[in-house]
Amino acid sequence: MFLKLVALLLLTCESLADIPPLYRSRPYDLGAFDRWPHQLYHSSNTVGPILNVHKENAQCYNESIYTVVPYWGKQVNIPGVMLLDAKGYLAWYTTGYVTADIQSFRGEDYIVSLSEDSSYYALINSRYEEVYQIRSGNGWQLDAHELTLSLSGTALLVINGVFAVNQMTFEAPLGVDFILDAGFQEIEVKTGEVLFEWRASDHYSFEEYYHFQPGDGKTEKTAPDLFHVNSIEKDDIGNYLISCRMMSSIVYVDGQTGAVIWKLGGKANMFKDLSGGAATDFNGQHHARFHENGRIVSIFDNGNCPGRPVTGPTRGLALVLDTENMTVQLQHEYISPNSVLTDNSGSMQILDSGNVVLGFGPNANWAEYASNGSLLCNVHLGPETFFNSGEIRTYRISKSPWVGHPQSTPEIAVDDGRVYVSWNGATEVSMWSLNGTDIDGVGGESVFLGTFPKDGFETEISVPANSTGRYFFVSALDGAGQVLGSTSAVQWPSRPRHSIVHQGL
Repeated sequence: MFLKLVALLLLTCESLADIPPLYRSRPYDLGAFDRWPHQLYHSSNTVGPILNVHKENAQCYNESIYTVVPYWGKQVNIPGVMLLDAKGYLAWYTTGYVTADIQSFRGEDYIVSLSEDSSYYALINSRYEEVYQIRSGNGWQLDAHELTLSLSGTALLVINGVFAVNQMTFEAPLGVDFILDAGFQEIEVKTGEVLFEWRASDHYSFEEYYHFQPGDGKTEKTAPDLFHVNSIEKDDIGNYLISCRMMSSIVYVDGQTGAVIWKLGGKANMFKDLSGGAATDFNGQHHARFHENGRIVSIFDNGNCPGRPVTGPTRGLALVLDTENMTVQLQHEYISPNSVLTDNSGSMQILDSGNVVLGFGPNANWAEYASNGSLLCNVHLGPETFFNSGEIRTYRISKSPWVGHPQSTPEIAVDDGRVYVSWNGATEVSMWSLNGTDIDGVGGESVFLGTFPKDGFETEISVPANSTGRYFFVSALDGAGQVLGSTSAVQWPSRPRHSIVHQGL
């Protein structure tokens, strides 16, 4: 009788435990919600964001698409990687990594993440297991900027290293004895074998560098960062597209010989700009990518490179290339909201829908645009007052389909008359089913007490106060009503007990 009474009461009792995104909150942007706005949960040790949405549009939302947000900074006590659902709620959180995006390798999707100590890149599968670790070879330092998986099943890894100047191969001013060189390696994922290597100093001159700073090059510790390769992509015909930030230059490289096919932007630009300079005056850029079989190249234009006058505000560029006539033309530009200037890092992604996502690096902010450049959505991850201060920062922000099947099980907590339940990384949970039992265990006879929609990371369920001496467990259900996993059974305490957390079996 007790269980049936509780079932009737619970069928109408549920509420969301998460703090939802705020909307155009001025106090948030002044720091009233902390300089690192985040939330904790009853049932999990994960950390979730509190977002401030400045502009929203239905065109930004797709239930199967997740926003990938790696973040760290001076105010972020627990740096990590998050997946956020379409409504801005946490879907998965982990520590130990500082960059992330979702890529495909041999037909399977992986979260590609840089380890917190920058010693390797990890390929994390849908069960949230590290399947591969990828490191640089031949004595080069792994660079934190990028690892790209190619269609041929290899990994493209940005590298750097300090080298003594050989004036026979790279002419530098007198007194510059050391430089920080950069390039990339193509690596066999399963074996770690270096298949191809390219270094910038073989293909750029010192005169193409915009500013001899920092470092005078007299010692290894003061070697100037001349090239600063920050993106690499291999196209369908086996050639490479590379971004060199300190040269404000994009270079297209022959995949067999390493020879330069063309350079776009910078002092050695090879293209006639049909847009009066708007297509070639990018400055300190990141994240160059081909589209439409190389006809379009997208670039995140920081508008700010050390040694060059600021040409901001930061913008995304879609450029039309004609490599037969060697012309380039601006197709669309995507101006940062509030004329944000991103002085380092950042990203541009063109989605299958045609929408464009920009992530603004040290500005805790991302935005989504229609293909024609109109702003659709604008989201703050931290207070605008502290943009570009290093308080909260990301490297790139992206959006991608993802299906997560964690090897862990749902977690449950009881606190002050309520049950809290969550499952870190599980993307297919539609409902939570609350069940009661008179024994301590999930496998015994139980009574169904109600279902509660999942909406957010953690769902809160009210339980009557007179449930002394009974046990409860919660099961995760998919859209078809199938059980995906269950929590442990927890005893409902006779008096309030705070933060009793149990993981499932």
